[in-house]
Amino acid sequence: MSGSTGVLDGKSRGPDPVGQERKWSPEIMENLYNLLYRVDLGNRKFGPELEKLERDQGEEVYSELVYLLSHLRYSPPQAKRHWFQILAHQKSMEKRFGAKVDLRVALVSYFVEVNQQLKNPKIIELKVFEQTQASVYRDQLTGLCNYRYFREHLDREVSRSVRYNSPISLVMIDVDNFKNYNDRNGHEAGNTILSTLACLLSDSLRTVDVSARYGGEEFALILPATTKMGAQHVAERARERIEKHRFPNEDSQPDGVLTVSMGVATYPADATEPNELIRHADRALYFAKSNGKNQVHLYGHNRRSYQRVFAKLEGTYQALAQESFPMTILNLSEGGLLFQVDRNLPMGTLIRTRFMIPEEKKEISLSARVIRVEETGKEVFQVGVRILEILAADWCLLSRYIGKLDKRQKAGIQETVPASVGS
Repeated sequence: MSGSTGVLDGKSRGPDPVGQERKWSPEIMENLYNLLYRVDLGNRKFGPELEKLERDQGEEVYSELVYLLSHLRYSPPQAKRHWFQILAHQKSMEKRFGAKVDLRVALVSYFVEVNQQLKNPKIIELKVFEQTQASVYRDQLTGLCNYRYFREHLDREVSRSVRYNSPISLVMIDVDNFKNYNDRNGHEAGNTILSTLACLLSDSLRTVDVSARYGGEEFALILPATTKMGAQHVAERARERIEKHRFPNEDSQPDGVLTVSMGVATYPADATEPNELIRHADRALYFAKSNGKNQVHLYGHNRRSYQRVFAKLEGTYQALAQESFPMTILNLSEGGLLFQVDRNLPMGTLIRTRFMIPEEKKEISLSARVIRVEETGKEVFQVGVRILEILAADWCLLSRYIGKLDKRQKAGIQETVPASVGS
């Protein structure tokens, strides 16, 4: 076994059976693979590198590492305990034999003789195991991630967006008139089209984005930390690229060109959890298809990336270091405000606003940039601003207030609670 990193397989006893259904962590596993290929287990640098990975991604790295090397599944705390016992067992073996013992040999000895979790172990080359593992999450025809990976990755990215208050966009894609193409040119030609589309979609994305085959002729793009406007730009770029590409026999299509339709939905403006995000992106896709195809449609007919509620709050704004002026907030979201004032504000102006949350009787202060100005009457202007800076405590207060207002407004309760604040 020395000189190659391998995976042990065998039958285990105790509370953590081999083959137990588990939720794979692709991001952690990818980092572990990179570490194992970059730093050999016998190298002294491996320990510090593993500890660094733990600081970045938590104790889950031990669970995945032990599983990767032995195919035994433990909870993160259990795996971490076993890992350090393996290191201690390695030192004991070296003292007993009077020679250096490879860590992988110590791992086999530990699980066979000490912990006795492996029976009749076999050695599998890590590269072979990695290829087998990846095949579970890869669509064989297109090479894209499959539906299983798509669902796991979307769940994880939405959780990350909740944690860091960042938007995440989902793009659902369907090939226009694909049945017509298959009927005229055959399924093999249709499969070639799907493979080509997969390449065109992947080439339009950043490294952090994920393209997946959702099923049949449907694809999906997961765009982390991407606003709805940003997702629209990515989708339009991909749509145009596909429209301009010359596919074999595309003249058999109704318009003489092979195209796709796309639907876009964004968390948290359009959904609060992954299933809802999928439904709404799919609904936007359906609208794009029924509205003429070969287009990108945004769910909700707007470009908002954050949930917006109507509210009437009195406060002040201050442009740079000048005096404060009164304002009335008309609606607000976690990403911006729309308020009414008695003077025009130039686009791009940096302002600082202060207003009171009535139910909490607490004041919020934030910095913002003017992105929209509309004159609605004589000396009456509606100003839209994007939030640039806000304290974490103030953001939590704002988010909680928006959530309460949203529930009331969905229930049909319309209320305005004015509040005032001094400069």
